[in-house]
Amino acid sequence: SVWDMEDLPLTVSTFRISFYDLDMGPHGSSREYIIVDNGDVSFTEAKDTQLNEGHVHGHMEFLASHSGSAKDKPHKSKSLSQVQKKRSVVLSYKDAHSFDLTIGASSGHSPRAFMFALHSALACHEGKVAITTTLTTTTLTTTTLTTTTLTTTTHTKETPEAAAQRLRNEAGDDTPIICIVGATESQSADSEALVKAIAPQLDEEIGSRAKFVTEGTVGVPETFAENCGDGSHVWNLVPSGESSGFAQGADINAGENAEERQEIFGLVGDIYVTVEGDGEVSQTAKAAHARGATVIPLMRTGGASD
Repeated sequence: SVWDMEDLPLTVSTFRISFYDLDMGPHGSSREYIIVDNGDVSFTEAKDTQLNEGHVHGHMEFLASHSGSAKDKPHKSKSLSQVQKKRSVVLSYKDAHSFDLTIGASSGHSPRAFMFALHSALACHEGKVAITTTLTTTTLTTTTLTTTTLTTTTHTKETPEAAAQRLRNEAGDDTPIICIVGATESQSADSEALVKAIAPQLDEEIGSRAKFVTEGTVGVPETFAENCGDGSHVWNLVPSGESSGFAQGADINAGENAEERQEIFGLVGDIYVTVEGDGEVSQTAKAAHARGATVIPLMRTGGASD
């Protein structure tokens, strides 16, 4: 709602709000949407928009149709790329005192960031992008927006131990978690071929009764995820608000940064398979072994696995 300096209701002749970066996670998960109350409102989109339009209970809906990650988020509305424009929508209200919007995401494990500015993102006006992030691993998150106030659900920060237990609960008490640990750089051709060979074999032999977890980084983790069957038994562990960008596997958010993610990764697995690697791989393997997890180094690949 809009109020004047004397706290009296104020009707604004024209009010615009732009939403940016409406996208989704891998395989259509965590698909962002906006549902608009059908008041006196019009909308503007790019000519070749990537948003799908529809109606929910008589209200307009704008629904993401393409995957995205933290890397492609805009920082200034004046300098939007063509892709960023395609994922934006501007809502224009006439003679408005208040209006209601619902924003949310479909089922998935990736937290979503909703970005908006109080002007037209598709005009030549510069404005800082306001960012709010809804952290959730539930199947649905809904946020209501009244003019400039965005209310989100906040959660107490998880300890690494609590995050690891949450992931175990999601996998199931009787489901073994097999972590794939390996180099993110200078992966040899022989090691890559080995990972490509064992990934589909492991998926075929035990995939239906196990969960494979990678650190969601390039190199060995990406090679394994993208060759492990159809990826339905793979989790890619990434920090909150980030995406692996892998073609296969479900992104699972844990930890606020890479260091916390690595600590959680070292706590969650029952078995750790190491390929090549450096000090971080060795550190993860040692921590896992110290708490009783099984570590299987593929010694022929060298590095920390030798």
